[in-house]
Amino acid sequence: MTLPAGLCTALTSSALDKLRAHGVKTATDFIVKDIEVLSQETLIPYKDLCSIQRVLLAEHSAYPTLASCLYEKAIASLMILSTGCQSLDDLLDGGLYTGELTEVAGDSVSGKTKICLWCAAMTVLVGDHSVVYIDSSSSFSAGYLKGIMSKNIGQGQSLSDDLIRSKLQKVKYTQVFDIYDLFAALDAIMTDLNQQTPVKYPDLKLLIVDSLASLIYPIMGGNISFCQGLICQLGLKLKQLATHYSLAVLVTNYLTSSFNGGKKKPALGKAWSHVPHMRVILQKPVGGQGPCREAVLVKSNRQQTPKSALFSLDKDEPYEPG
Repeated sequence: MTLPAGLCTALTSSALDKLRAHGVKTATDFIVKDIEVLSQETLIPYKDLCSIQRVLLAEHSAYPTLASCLYEKAIASLMILSTGCQSLDDLLDGGLYTGELTEVAGDSVSGKTKICLWCAAMTVLVGDHSVVYIDSSSSFSAGYLKGIMSKNIGQGQSLSDDLIRSKLQKVKYTQVFDIYDLFAALDAIMTDLNQQTPVKYPDLKLLIVDSLASLIYPIMGGNISFCQGLICQLGLKLKQLATHYSLAVLVTNYLTSSFNGGKKKPALGKAWSHVPHMRVILQKPVGGQGPCREAVLVKSNRQQTPKSALFSLDKDEPYEPG
C-alpha cells in the first residue's frame, strides 16, 4: 500500500516528498526502516515519524490473539451432524463436521442423493437447524424426506403432521441449471448470512449441493483454463461458506473412467481434488445383495485411509453380511 498524503497530520505533502526521495514509497518500506536513522536522512522530526508509524500499525497491522481464545471460538462453532447411519458416522469420525467440505462420489443410482436427504432430515430433526439443499439434477424427493422424518429416527415414535411440516420448512430447496445459477445461489446465501439476523436461513448448519459434475460438464468442452478457473473459484467459495459461517458442506460427484482402464476416479480432475476435506466413494460391495452399499473413505484429515464400511440407509442400520 502506498503512503497516502493526509493519513495523519504529520504526513504532509512535504514529508511525503522527502520520504519518497529516500526510497520510502509504501507502508512496508516505512515500517522496516529505523525511525531514528530515517529522521536523520530525511530531516523529518522524529516525533512526526513516530506518529506516522503508530497510525500505520494501528490501521494496517494484525493484533496478536491468544491461542486459548482461538480454541474456545473453534469449540463454540464446531458441530458434528449425523448422517442417520451409524456405520457412515463412524467412517466419518462422527459425521459431517462444520467448517469442512465432504464429498460423496459414486456411479448413478449408488445412493448419493439418498445420503444427502438423510443428512438433511437428521439435521432438522435432531439439531433443529436449517438446511440449504441445492439440486442440479432434479433428484430431490420431498416425499422421501418426509418419510424419513415421519419415522422420527432414534425415538421410536411417530411425528405429528404439524411437526413434520414445521421441520420440512427448515429445508430450503433451490434448483439450479448451470454453474452460474449455482454461483448466484451461493452469493445469495452469503448475503443473507452476512446480516446480523439472517432472514431466509436462520441457524443454518448444512449446505448440500447435489450434484457438481452435472453443472461443470456442459462447459468442459470449451476453454480448459477458463473451466479450471471456475472450478477453483467454486471450491474457494464453498470453503469460505464452510469456514466463515461454520457450515458443514456436503457435495456429490460422479465417478469417471480413466483412459488406461484403471479404477474410476471422482470427476472434475486435479483442479477439484484438493478442495474436499473428506472424500467418500460409494460402490457396490463384492457379492453384496439387496440395498447394501460400501462406502470407502479415500481422503480425510483425521482418519487413516483407505477405510471402508458397509451400510444400508433403507434399513437404517449397519449392514452385516450373512
